[in-house]
Amino acid sequence: MTRTWKLEEAKAQLSQLVRDAEHEPQVITRHGRPVAVVSGVAEDVTRMQAEPGSALDALRGDFDFSDMPDEELFPRDCSSDLRELNL
Repeated sequence: MTRTWKLEEAKAQLSQLVRDAEHEPQVITRHGRPVAVVSGVAEDVTRMQAEPGSALDALRGDFDFSDMPDEELFPRDCSSDLRELNL
């Protein structure tokens, strides 16, 4: 069963939290709301190795924009971009 730790309790008992996290994720709360999860490295490393590519590769992506319409089809109205300044 996943344990929920108050932030101050997690700070005071960090060693125990880490030991428990080796077996199952531990939730840390602040003011009664969950703010963090501590989990064992083995779970995350195994999951990451199963997923192809890195997080950076996923952000870079291999996007194909060839099916997007040309900008000329949607002219931008620039008249609202300029404002008169009354000094």
